[in-house]
This record gives sequence, structure tokens and C-alpha cells, in this order.
Amino acid sequence: GALMGDDMMELNDEKSSLMLPISQVESCAAQPRKLFDPDALAEAKARFKRALSASVTLGAGCVGTETTHFTFPESEREAAYARLLDFTREVCAHAEQVNALVGIEPVALHTLHTPELTRRLIADVNSPNLRVILDTANLVTPESTAPEAQMEILERALSCFGERICALHVKDGVFGREGKWENRPLGQGVMDWPRLLPRLRAHNDALCALREGVFPGMAK
Repeated sequence: GALMGDDMMELNDEKSSLMLPISQVESCAAQPRKLFDPDALAEAKARFKRALSASVTLGAGCVGTETTHFTFPESEREAAYARLLDFTREVCAHAEQVNALVGIEPVALHTLHTPELTRRLIADVNSPNLRVILDTANLVTPESTAPEAQMEILERALSCFGERICALHVKDGVFGREGKWENRPLGQGVMDWPRLLPRLRAHNDALCALREGVFPGMAK
């Protein structure tokens, strides 16, 4: 069920000794079918705004989201970006009102697919409350798994939005059939974390790193 204001205050008191770095919410940005439904889009924006308000009460560092899985022709990229920009501007305006943070995560297969487009979104939204969740693995493709390619992606990300990173996601995996990502324990996939993590630490050793892609049966 939904948490009411008093419930959230009680939860906030109980978790006072814990750290809640991120509250993640699924928005229309992660649901392609809602992009062309005005009512669904309006509800997604309203739900994201409610999550932002709740995050302040709960003491969460930000409300994070990914963007739409991009399945359209490349010629539709700009139109998809325009929809993303509209959504992000509106929720960031609310974030400014309630003193919350929006954390957006670029993914190679999504609308927000490169560090450079992320930099453009930050500039176009022009909100101090917009942050970036960096999951380096999500920017790697089957064609860029070489260690040198991974470092190049990370350097581009740090150059484009390094000062806006609010949290890191850390996971490992391999690309299986049809280039689909399959999670693996750290050290058993393609990610070159022995090189990537020191670089991230040198950039900002205060960033919170959240372990992702761990499921029952993976730990032996």
C-alpha cells in the first residue's frame, strides 16, 4: 500500500541511523508505451513528483530513473530526446521546489545513450537539482568490451558530467546471444573494475557505490 505522511515520518525516525542514498521510481521514461498516451504521461509525471516529495521526508539522496529503451529508427532519436527533455524539465522544476534531487542514468540502449547526450540534457534542463547515476556497465556495448574502450567511455562520462554524478552502480556480466546483457558475479564478466574503480575513486572517493545485478544463486 501507499505510505502516508505520518507513516513516512515514522519510517524516517526509525531509519535515522541508516543511509538511504537513492529511491528509484519507474517513470514513463522507462515505459515506452506510455510516451504517446497523454493521460499516462501526466500520471507518470505526477507519480515521479510524489516520489520526489517523499524522498525529502525519507531523507533519500535522490530519486533515480533510467530512460526509454530506444527501439525506434535512429531518425526518431531527436523526437525521443524532446519527450525526455519535456519530462525531465517538469520533474526537475518540482525537485527545485521541494529541495529534492533527480538522478538520471544513461544507458547505451536507451534514449539517453551516450555521455555527450547526457551533457546536452543537463545543459538544456539547466537545473541544479539534476544529477547523474553512473553505471559504466550500462554504457558498454558488445563492441566496446575491450579494457581500453571501457576506460575511454568512463573518461568521456567524467568529462561530460563528472561533477553531476550522485551515485555509482557497480555490476559485472557478459553479452550473450543477440548482444543481451547477462549478469555475473564481480570479476567473472567483461567489466574491467580493477582499472575502472581506481579511476572513479580518484575522481571522487566520496561517491556511494551501489552493487547491482546480484540474484539468488549467484553467491556460492
